[in-house]
Parts: sequence; structure tokens; C-alpha cells
Amino acid sequence: MSIDLESHYQAVTAYLTESLPDGSITWCRASSVDELAVSLGGELQSAAPRSLFSADEEAQPEISRSGHGRTLVIGELGPWLVVLEPAGWIAVDALPRLSGAGEAVSLVIGDTLRHYHLHYSRDGRQVCRFRWGAQPDGDASSLEPLLSGLSLTSGLPSLDEIAELPSFAAWKTHALILTERLTGVRLTVDWLNREHRRYFCRPSDSDVGQ
Repeated sequence: MSIDLESHYQAVTAYLTESLPDGSITWCRASSVDELAVSLGGELQSAAPRSLFSADEEAQPEISRSGHGRTLVIGELGPWLVVLEPAGWIAVDALPRLSGAGEAVSLVIGDTLRHYHLHYSRDGRQVCRFRWGAQPDGDASSLEPLLSGLSLTSGLPSLDEIAELPSFAAWKTHALILTERLTGVRLTVDWLNREHRRYFCRPSDSDVGQ
């Protein structure tokens, strides 16, 4: 049975607007959820079942204090592990390392500052990054067949061209479609609503003394 991916991911995008307006989602592989959490600085003793919405609410005091959620929500989706970070980008920064044995993808959502990026890494290095309103960084030629019908690339817009660019919601929708094409797994509202495993991260050096 076929599915209208545009409509499907429009619904996912709408859900994320409420539950993850600023933060990131990373698809990668590891031998276990705990192993991945520890590699990203998560504290095992803090692990607890949480939905994305609950984890985002829980992270708000830390976000207000430091601007970073320092919270990881990790769940299994097919053969992949998906890391959800309210106001966090720890897995994004670690993406080349996370792709050391294959591929990894991160979607950065920044509704507050209107920053939207999709990072793709393979074999330990970042291959390319897509940004709203700009040409890709790196070499996206290997992904060309997967970009069919998607509005993810454009030149730097002039004032006259802004209106011709995809809306922020449309860009996020197409970024999620590309991620499905890359990973072969489908992110759903139902999956996002479920409880996965939440970890708090150790303070970074910049946090010490604050």
C-alpha cells in the first residue's frame, strides 16, 4: 500500500513544531542505546522512560539557564537508533564519528532563529550539509537520485527570490523525506509520541562554574 510521503511528513513536521521547535534529530547506528548515550556524554544513572514532549518540558529549566537542553532521548527505529535533543546538538557535532562504520544523518531544527540544516556523514566524515536558502556545503552529487522532487537546494536568495523559496515547514518536510530515502526507515508521529529512553548529559567544560 503506497503512502503520500508529502502529507505524512507534513504531519510529522507539524508535530515537531510543538514538541521540538529547537533542537535536533540524529539517525545513526550503535550496538545499544546505552552505548550510544554514553558516547554522547549521557549519564546511565539518569536513564528513564520519556516521550519527546515530556523530555522537552523537563529540559526547559536547563534550557532557560544555559541555552542547551543537555538531554538525549534515544529510541530504536528499525536497524537505526534515533537521538532526539531538545535545544541540543551533541549528536550533530559528533556526526562524523557516529558514521564511522557507515552512515549517519542529523536534522537541525531552529524555529527561533530560522536555522534549518540537514547533515549527512559517511565513513567517518561529513559528506554534505543542506541549508534552507543556500546551496549545499560539500559534495551532494552522490545523493542526486534521492533529491528528485525535493526543494532542498537553492542559491543564496535575493529579496525578490525569497518568495520563491520553500517555506520553512516545506523545507523540513522535504528534509525528512530525504532522510527516509537515506535510511530506509519512516519516522512517524506515533513513534515520536512513544516513550523512549531519556538521559541527562554530563556538564560540559563550559558549564562548569556556572
